[in-house]
Amino acid sequence: MEYMRGFIDRYHGSGKSGDLSWLLQRVSGVALLVLLLGHFFIEHFAGSASVLDYQHVAARLASTGWKAFDLTFVVFALYHGINGIFMVIEDYVHSGWRVFWKGFFWIVGILYLVLAAITILPFKG
Repeated sequence: MEYMRGFIDRYHGSGKSGDLSWLLQRVSGVALLVLLLGHFFIEHFAGSASVLDYQHVAARLASTGWKAFDLTFVVFALYHGINGIFMVIEDYVHSGWRVFWKGFFWIVGILYLVLAAITILPFKG
């Protein structure tokens, strides 16, 4: 039975300290669902544009409220995706590569956030 204890301890993964990550994964998932449904409803049912083209999106992104909405959407999506990847890394990477992969995905997440910000923020009315 002792060999089983070592196996269980080794493969405990994200379950050993992932309570907050688990909760925030669910919270960000619900937030993403609300934001997605709101975006879909506003753009396709409540909006006045019959065609969604660059001019329509540029005019929408000139508004500070829409910039905040879209950046919130991006932040929740990046957090949800990267947190999910971190959980997979915790569960399945059991070597020194764990630090490398977490650092790699931190950098990827920050780069995507910066890219989203420099894409969304410069629009002016």
